[in-house]
Amino acid sequence: MAEVKEITEKQVINIDEKDIERVNKFRSDFAEVTARIGEVEVERLNAQMILKNIEDAKDNLSEQFKSMRNEEVAITNEFKEKYGNGEFDIENGTFTPIA
Repeated sequence: MAEVKEITEKQVINIDEKDIERVNKFRSDFAEVTARIGEVEVERLNAQMILKNIEDAKDNLSEQFKSMRNEEVAITNEFKEKYGNGEFDIENGTFTPIA
């Protein structure tokens, strides 16, 4: 067990160098961990922002996809009305009616 020294009032005692080193190491380690917590939080916030950007892009592309599907249906209906039922070969610019 640690030795306890009797201290008289207002007596100044020098702290052991090992104890000073121990406290300084603790302070240094604590500051390092605290700083790292801040860095990790910033990384987390950046990741959240990136994820939000990805989600926004996905939502935008999904809306474009839905719009294009609607346009596809409209074009198909327009062609059916104009040419009737059949197969279109856009590359050759031909239409083959289905009997």
